[in-house]
Amino acid sequence: MYRVVIADDEPITRMDLAGMLTDLGMQVVGEAGDGFDAIELCRQHRPDVVFLDVKMPVFDGFGAAETILRDELAGCVILLTAYSDHDSIDCAKQVGVMGYLVKPVEQRLLLPTIEVAVSQGERLRRSREETQKTRRELEDSRIIQRAQAVLAQQENIGESQAYMLMRRMSMDKRVSMVTIAEALLRQQSDRDDVAFVKKALMQQKNISEPEAFKLIGDRAKQLGVTKEQAAKIMRREIE
Repeated sequence: MYRVVIADDEPITRMDLAGMLTDLGMQVVGEAGDGFDAIELCRQHRPDVVFLDVKMPVFDGFGAAETILRDELAGCVILLTAYSDHDSIDCAKQVGVMGYLVKPVEQRLLLPTIEVAVSQGERLRRSREETQKTRRELEDSRIIQRAQAVLAQQENIGESQAYMLMRRMSMDKRVSMVTIAEALLRQQSDRDDVAFVKKALMQQKNISEPEAFKLIGDRAKQLGVTKEQAAKIMRREIE
């Protein structure tokens, strides 16, 4: 049913738990005696479930759980403990573990605990994905709006017209609107760098615009880059 990692510093506990999980049809893909090895096993196997003893050397169960959940190394975490005190339960809640079992573990409690933990882990994963998707969409919208304003200014048109122009470019090139927007903003940034460096050179060296532009071209040839890339380098040097 599920791929499982077990971490407990007592070998007999690991053996008993592995036997019960195997009887339930689950695959134990790794066992560890401390929190550090548990994290590495999860990084290697990406299990559906990881059992962590609260009291372990190197990293305790809480510390290992925090890393595993933060880095999304397992579908869910279930803590094992010899005590059911309120402090441990509160700490487990703060870390975000999805299950809590008191040792010695009873086989009859394993399956329902795992099923609930896996379900909660999946719900949390979907919630994270939705949050990330919303953030990406918001950032994409901001990029498109910035590019829309830049294009409107460049072409001396309204922003609604600029948006339609970007949309048409997106359809013609068969790429997303945000890809078009990012390209327009990069192009504008390149132009800004060239304009900034030309103006700075004209003031510093008391030369004409064509002469300043030639100096940028000479630097580009010297570095083996484009004029825009050379201008970016020169701007950093000036600033």
